[in-house]
Amino acid sequence: MKRKNVQALLVGMAVMMSVILPTSPILAAENTQTEKEQTVYVTADENGNSENVIVSNWLKNKGKEKTLKDKSSLTDIENVKGDETFKQNSDGTLTWNTDGGDIYYQGTTGKKLPVSVKLTYYLDGKEIQASDLAGKSGKVKIRIDYENTEKRTEEVNGKKEEIYTPFMMMTAMILPADTFTNVEITNGKVLSDGTNDIAVGYGFPGLSDSLKLSDMKELDDMEIPDYVELTADVKDFSLGMTATIAATGLLEDLNLGETANTDDLKKKLDTLTDSSTALVKGSKELQEGIAALDSSADTFVNGLNSADDGAGKLKNGIDTMNNSKGELLDGIAQLTAGMNSLEGGAGQLRDGISAYTDGTSKLGSGITQVADGAAALNSGMETLDEKKGTLLDGIGQLSAGGTQLAAGSESLKQGVQAYTAGTAQLDAGLGKLQSELGGSVGQASKLPEAIQSLTDGAGQLIQGAETLKEGMTQAEGAAGKLGASVTGLKTAAQTVGDLSGQAAGMIENFVNSQTTPSVDTNAVNEQASAQANEQQYNNVAAALDAAGVSEEEKQAVLANLGGIGVSVDVKVPVTYGDNSGAADTIQGLQQIQGAMTAVNGQIPEAEAVLSEAEAQLHTMKEGAASAAAGAETLQKGAWSLKEAAGSMGNLTSLSEKLQKAVGELKKGSEALTAKNTELNAGAVSVASGASSLNAGLQQMSEGAGQLSGGIAQLTQGSSALQAGTQQLQTGVNALTAKNDSLNSGAAGLAQGSSELLKGGSALAAGGNVLSDGISQLADGAAALKDGTSQLAAGGKELKGGTAKLKDGSTQLRDGMEKFDKEGVQKLADMVNGDVKTVLDRLKAVENADKSYKAFDGQSENVDGKVKFVIETAGIEAE
Repeated sequence: MKRKNVQALLVGMAVMMSVILPTSPILAAENTQTEKEQTVYVTADENGNSENVIVSNWLKNKGKEKTLKDKSSLTDIENVKGDETFKQNSDGTLTWNTDGGDIYYQGTTGKKLPVSVKLTYYLDGKEIQASDLAGKSGKVKIRIDYENTEKRTEEVNGKKEEIYTPFMMMTAMILPADTFTNVEITNGKVLSDGTNDIAVGYGFPGLSDSLKLSDMKELDDMEIPDYVELTADVKDFSLGMTATIAATGLLEDLNLGETANTDDLKKKLDTLTDSSTALVKGSKELQEGIAALDSSADTFVNGLNSADDGAGKLKNGIDTMNNSKGELLDGIAQLTAGMNSLEGGAGQLRDGISAYTDGTSKLGSGITQVADGAAALNSGMETLDEKKGTLLDGIGQLSAGGTQLAAGSESLKQGVQAYTAGTAQLDAGLGKLQSELGGSVGQASKLPEAIQSLTDGAGQLIQGAETLKEGMTQAEGAAGKLGASVTGLKTAAQTVGDLSGQAAGMIENFVNSQTTPSVDTNAVNEQASAQANEQQYNNVAAALDAAGVSEEEKQAVLANLGGIGVSVDVKVPVTYGDNSGAADTIQGLQQIQGAMTAVNGQIPEAEAVLSEAEAQLHTMKEGAASAAAGAETLQKGAWSLKEAAGSMGNLTSLSEKLQKAVGELKKGSEALTAKNTELNAGAVSVASGASSLNAGLQQMSEGAGQLSGGIAQLTQGSSALQAGTQQLQTGVNALTAKNDSLNSGAAGLAQGSSELLKGGSALAAGGNVLSDGISQLADGAAALKDGTSQLAAGGKELKGGTAKLKDGSTQLRDGMEKFDKEGVQKLADMVNGDVKTVLDRLKAVENADKSYKAFDGQSENVDGKVKFVIETAGIEAE
């Protein structure tokens, strides 16, 4: 159960108890300046067993004293409504510093309660535990037994007897109508609001024992209840908390202590009887009037709520309008100024639109030419894309030839080094032979054999020199062809790069200016195709020569290559509106141009290396020629030596001839070795240049891959260009189609702007008047909303009060009827019986009632009253 329901339940019970119980002020002693009002809050389990007790005290400082004394057995005391302090004295009293005000404090206690409540549950006639009852369905009975343990010893008819302090106990519970039906209650009432039933039961535990009414014949059938019993048909049982209030003060208004004899008692009973009859009549009339008031309160409250909602919406709307009126006035002023500008600009717009329509017509003609050029450009790019594979193959073969040239140059270097080493050894041997010839006459018998070996070696040397000379000639020719290939490649790369740059520039200029470019692509394409085909043939031929392929095989390859041609078709992609395709095309062309620029940047280095290699080869060629001439001289000397050795008759003559022949050999040997250093240096330079050339060719091969990708992107861009020009042409046609309507509308706009300016002036004047009215309206709406909010809040309180009044008045009526019938009337009938006994017992009960002022203790000369609120736990299905 929600807390607000608990509070409503307790408030309703308090109202009913205040109606049922007598309501007279406490008669305090003349010197009493303090009153103690106490509420004991008890939380209990589902069966009523106490779990926690909190006592709340209100010390009413009637005399505005600076300090108040109170007696209390509470612990954990705290001030709950102020910051006043207290001192706890050794005798158990409390001294509060009040500064003339009331004190509100609370605390806890473990003291046994004077009253208690016990709840017992039954399902279909059988007792059941509360926890087991949750979620069950059937016939449920709840019995509530009240117990009073607070007694005092009083004198009755001259005898001492224990009299119970008279507590009235009342229990209430809320029963949802969708769970509880056919609700009946013993010693109580069931009220309904359509959604819930509110069951209220009451009892007076111990009162029957104190009065002993069963001993009196006239009152032996009168029962004073001390229990409540509730039955209902239940579906899926659950029960919120129950609240029980126990309070004293039941007999305060009787003032039996002032009754001296039976005559006085009769008079009081007569007065009580008449008052009771009047109260019964008045309570009935009161109940009927309050019922009518409660019924009308619903309509009244609904109307107030509707009025308050409407006033809120009205205020919000007016506030929004009031807050925005400045913007409205600013907008009107801007609108009026704009109308002035509009009137002047309308004529200019009319003239501008006329010029614009003329320009769109000319633009349409230019776009048509661009579309035709784009179609031709796209066709040429597709052809270029198809033939790019042939170009890549030729560059690959050229790269392979460079690799072979580098390997052959290295072999040539090693051969030259071996050759020069042999000639050096030969020259050294001849020198030694010449120097020792004078002392070797005695060895003449061995001379013919040595001369023959020398003659054979000279012949082989001549043959090797010729071979070297031929190799140098071939290397020089291959280097020349390779240089020509590099030059052709440079020309082709320059041409492709220039064409790519021209195409990119044309597209970019068109995108930036949105005008129709004009370029003669046919001539450019024919020139590029011719240069590409010629360069392809030269590159392949040079690669075959560098690879050492025979002339016959080379011609066969070139013959097969003749059927493969390269067609260059430069396209100029142009788009209108959406230029994303043009941007991609420009980027692709710029990448191609960059790749060709990189290739051209590497070609001068390759040309320098080839030039140096050719110079070295030329030097080596001259050295080879000198070596061949030296070898011939050496061979002649060897033959002379052989002829001289043939005639051994004249030793002296032979010796001279031999020395002469050796001298000739020495001259040939010196001539042969004279160019050894140049040959070795040339061979090293050729090998280094070939290696550098090969590295450049590899880079060129990688650049060719980028060229291929760029051509593919260029082809895609040219397709996008063609599609874009077609869209552009369609858009221009649509643009020019409405030229007549545009000219006509501009003329109408110029005429209408004058009329609009007149209306704007009137609007500005009305806006000022509207602003003043909105300000007044906003002030009134705010006041209206404040009033309706207060009315709505008061209406809710009114409805709550009427509902409580209705329930209380009904209970009052029923209670007064019962009190009059079963209490007052029977009490009046009893006056002729044992009145003295009844009077003594009533006085004893009244004394016990007046004596119980506080649960936790009370100081002398302090009046007080106490009530207990016992809240039991709810029962919910898990």
